[in-house]
Amino acid sequence: MNSQMKKNSLISILLIFFAFSLSAQDLKTANTLTNSEQFEAANTIYEKLLKEQPNNGDVYYYYGEAYLKEYFTDSITVTFKEVAEPAGLLFNKGIEKDTSNPLNYIGLGKLLLYSNKKIEAQAKFDKAISLLPTKKSKIIMSNDRQALVYYKIADSYTRAEGSDANLVNLMLDKAEALDKNNPEIYIIRGDVYLFLNNDGSNAILNYKKAQSLDPKSPKAKLRLGQLWTRAKKYTDAVGFYKEAIEIDSTFAPAYRELAEIYSMAGQFENAKKNYSKFIELSSQNTYAKVRYASFMFLTKDYPGTIQLINEILLKDQSFNVLNRLLAYSYFETKDYPKGLGAIEKFFLNTKTNKIIASDYSYYARILSKLGSDSIAIEKYKVAISLDTADMDLISEMATTYSKMKKYAEAATMYETKILKGAATLTDYYSLGKAYYSVPDYVKADTTFGTLISKKPDFMQAYLWRAYTNTNLDPDNKNALAKPWFEAYINIAVVDSVKNQKDLIQAYSYLAAYYLLQAKDYCKAKLYSEKIILFDAKNERALMILKDVKNKCIEK
Repeated sequence: MNSQMKKNSLISILLIFFAFSLSAQDLKTANTLTNSEQFEAANTIYEKLLKEQPNNGDVYYYYGEAYLKEYFTDSITVTFKEVAEPAGLLFNKGIEKDTSNPLNYIGLGKLLLYSNKKIEAQAKFDKAISLLPTKKSKIIMSNDRQALVYYKIADSYTRAEGSDANLVNLMLDKAEALDKNNPEIYIIRGDVYLFLNNDGSNAILNYKKAQSLDPKSPKAKLRLGQLWTRAKKYTDAVGFYKEAIEIDSTFAPAYRELAEIYSMAGQFENAKKNYSKFIELSSQNTYAKVRYASFMFLTKDYPGTIQLINEILLKDQSFNVLNRLLAYSYFETKDYPKGLGAIEKFFLNTKTNKIIASDYSYYARILSKLGSDSIAIEKYKVAISLDTADMDLISEMATTYSKMKKYAEAATMYETKILKGAATLTDYYSLGKAYYSVPDYVKADTTFGTLISKKPDFMQAYLWRAYTNTNLDPDNKNALAKPWFEAYINIAVVDSVKNQKDLIQAYSYLAAYYLLQAKDYCKAKLYSEKIILFDAKNERALMILKDVKNKCIEK
């Protein structure tokens, strides 16, 4: 080979190496952006790399993995089904283009594992492992690359319920034997201890090991903060998040975690400050703004949520989840017509797999407030079918039935809560009133009696039991209502001004009882005078006073 040919060959090799370095750097940048939850910016790079390197299986894998990370970052506004489809397409395409690359089999295994198809998932992981070098095979692969396969499989299991910690640690042992100075292995091992073994002490040791291997990475500090957040030691957690920021002031997740801790502590200004910083770092990430809107809703800043969402929608209407949050927020601010418009738009533009129980429950609440109770009932039924554990929905549905004067249906709903052991004292009270309105006075009396036994100072229960017994004893021959009106009075007189309307009812019953049944004219006079103190022109009381004027002989 002459000198010119050698020179040209060297240039070609350098160009190939330079191009490879740039592509590797671009992939590393995209992955860093993904880890910093700047998904839109990361996806732009992944798309660029797919066009430049359509046969590079790693790009397909990491792009698909980014979709899954987006879901795990916020499973409220992003559903698993909507990320599984594009991720699956990428993993399958990666296998088609780069058949000897084990990573995309791991990607498919993740999707199966998170769909609770553990046997099928394991088959994909086994396929990935079969593509590693063995003594008999002619496969050439660096040790760190082999380690990557093992710890990516291990990482998959840390996010799946019921995973076998021993199996995951076996994968990590193999990874560690191949690449013992890789901090990612110890991050994942820490996750195994934390999430699968509930062993915070060993989790800390491994996170610290990862930190020592890569002091410039904020990831281990973030994990330590999340560990202490999980343990509800928020002061310690805040310290680690701040240390992560000291290492890398552009590490967005640390600001988000700080914001959420401050939010839980009720320090909403600090929360907003940190979330604003998170948004600033993700300035081209509309998704981050969507998360901020979700955060603002959770902090009950409903006007702020509405304002932010409307600003986003002016520029980008692709996030239909914003219509959900908008509808919820309009309901909370009592702007029901706008709430109805937003929730109808959400349903019009959403897929069935993205609808959750609260979508139907808010839809029902809005409809009920606007007077469309019959349609609201149908929405409540769907909400309950989607979330059978939410007992509050049953109470809300019962309230709507009562509003429609369908008291038997309302009673059935409250009975359901009682049978499930989920009824509150308010539910018993509402059930008693529903029975009263059916009317079924025997059941009403029993229900108010049960409520009184559960809470002897439940004032209104005595009043409504008294009303119920006036109907059970219409001629007042047995004075069934008397003890309950008297019990009500004993509690209500503590605030006679607030309770004067119902006190007049109770005094009126007792005045009539002592006049007509007991013939105790002085007590009839006493209770009539109590009525006059509240209502000087009360005709009934004045009539009784006139009647007993010469009959009450004071001793």
